[in-house]
Amino acid sequence: MCGIVGAYGWTNDETLSSMLDRIEHRGPDEEGSYLDRDAGLMMGARRLAIVDLEGGSQPKWNEDETVGVVFNGEIYNHAELRESLSRQGHRFESECDTEVLVHLWEEYGEAMVSHLEGMFAFSIWDREADAVFLARDRFGIKPLYIGETDQGYVWGSELPALLIGGVDRTIDPAAVYNHFSLEYTPAPQTLLESVQKVEPGQAVRIDADGVEKHQYWNLLDLDTGSQTATMAGAADRLRTILERSVEKRLMADVPVGAFLSGGLDSSAVVGIASQLKDDPLKTYSVSFENEMLDESEEARLVADHFGTDHTEVPIDLSSMNLFGEMIQHLGEPTGHLQMLPMYALSERASQDVKVALAGEGADELFAGYPWYQHVPQHKRKVDFMPEFTHDVAGAVAQVAPVGNKHLRYYSGLKNNEEMLLNHVCGFTTFRPEPDEFLRTGETATTSGLRSDVSEVIDNVEDPSLEQHMSTYETRYTMPDYHLYKADHMSMAQSLELRVPFLSTEMVEFAHSLPAELKVNDDDVKRVLKTAVSDLLPDPILERKKMGMRPPVEDWFEEEHASIETWFTREKLRRTPYVDADRATELREAHRRGEQSVGRTLWMILTYVAWYHSFVDEENAVV
Repeated sequence: MCGIVGAYGWTNDETLSSMLDRIEHRGPDEEGSYLDRDAGLMMGARRLAIVDLEGGSQPKWNEDETVGVVFNGEIYNHAELRESLSRQGHRFESECDTEVLVHLWEEYGEAMVSHLEGMFAFSIWDREADAVFLARDRFGIKPLYIGETDQGYVWGSELPALLIGGVDRTIDPAAVYNHFSLEYTPAPQTLLESVQKVEPGQAVRIDADGVEKHQYWNLLDLDTGSQTATMAGAADRLRTILERSVEKRLMADVPVGAFLSGGLDSSAVVGIASQLKDDPLKTYSVSFENEMLDESEEARLVADHFGTDHTEVPIDLSSMNLFGEMIQHLGEPTGHLQMLPMYALSERASQDVKVALAGEGADELFAGYPWYQHVPQHKRKVDFMPEFTHDVAGAVAQVAPVGNKHLRYYSGLKNNEEMLLNHVCGFTTFRPEPDEFLRTGETATTSGLRSDVSEVIDNVEDPSLEQHMSTYETRYTMPDYHLYKADHMSMAQSLELRVPFLSTEMVEFAHSLPAELKVNDDDVKRVLKTAVSDLLPDPILERKKMGMRPPVEDWFEEEHASIETWFTREKLRRTPYVDADRATELREAHRRGEQSVGRTLWMILTYVAWYHSFVDEENAVV
């Protein structure tokens, strides 16, 4: 596991060194770099040694050193690939998975990515072709950014490294609108006009002719809900796939632990991993003072059930003391409430292990969020109403003095497109609209958000809302929100996080299942619960989803230095597109108990802190 950086079209030793210094936390064990002034190419990696501790230095080269690679991630099928490539005459000098990539390139060229199973972001330099090849894994588990400067192109694992590389710092108003609509910025956008995310399942070629992108794998190409399967048959296959995936993700030459929330997903991963390991698995969870949000009792139940070596990390208002250093590891802000708990949890886990397993991905694949039940139920209740009534409700909501949020909610039940726009990422209609505290001039249409939703609707043949929601969230919300949080907060502590639910086999299988095997009016994640029913205690199978979220509503009623430092009228005023007066009014109304807008205030806080840390050239740290 590593962090990578690179540039094409220009070179500078000092800049390359500074870019690598910026991502040292992603790989504190070793630094490696390569610079070719004649070719105008430089690239490097910071290494977190997980596999082949002695032989995994980067860059890795082929036999005649015409092809080199820097790599971030893990290739879980590298042993099989190594054996196959060796039979074809390729020679290896190490046992690390990185070296497999250069020989795959020699053998298959750009088609190499179809042979990989794992999480990855890498750049390959082909000296003879005078070209760079970048690729990101199918689901966006590992991040990769690319930008253009006056001198050429620059890329890396984290956006601040690209700032050092010289990209323009102009904020993109469309991305700001989307960020505050969704709580994240959907790929390929970033909050900077000059930088894009390499999308999940995407490869990029850079040469003298410029940049060429193509999708080597696309979730929207999968047949969704097409498989005819019984609950018992689907559950049996799911269990087999999950066991195989967990086993592969235990591959390491260093200690491996697991995050354990007490929910279904992480508990299933911990249960299977515990059965596969000879010694007790080390598990880690957080606890909250607010009993409505605390899952520590359930986590202890699972830990006791499987005999894990369990550690709890308490999270309270004092944890906001970590906010400033957490922001320094945010290449982009998000509204994800798990960011701070994940940061603290990763810090504690990294004291014992270098790798941790987590349950990310299962909610999107198997319809695990409450809205997979509630929104379709609400739609069915109003199906008898004429379609124009939704438009009327939306228009009235803009001027109604009371009840406008419920009118907006009703207007969003018009059809699948409107429902996705209004109800993905946690019922956005019940939070303040971005226009209430932003001045971007953007809409869902001009920002590109509606076209993203339309693309999902147009490409998912299954007409059920549940499948459209699952596909949208897997395509956008999962990589740019949940996996972004998981990667950046764990790697900030030099901890590699692995996600067994996100094997290619698992994702393709999940999307082939009909919606009724995943969710109905009585339950969510039905097939997953059936698959692990003999593994987990009944209270875990029967409990409702909570999520590892701190009580930010309570925190914003208090005063804390980490809030007051950034949430000032002066900093708000100097942050692009934020209406300082309205943002201040929201905070004051929340403290008076007139509105509960903790999530919105958290988004504003992280955006303001990020901007003044990284973009405002008077105060930025890079």
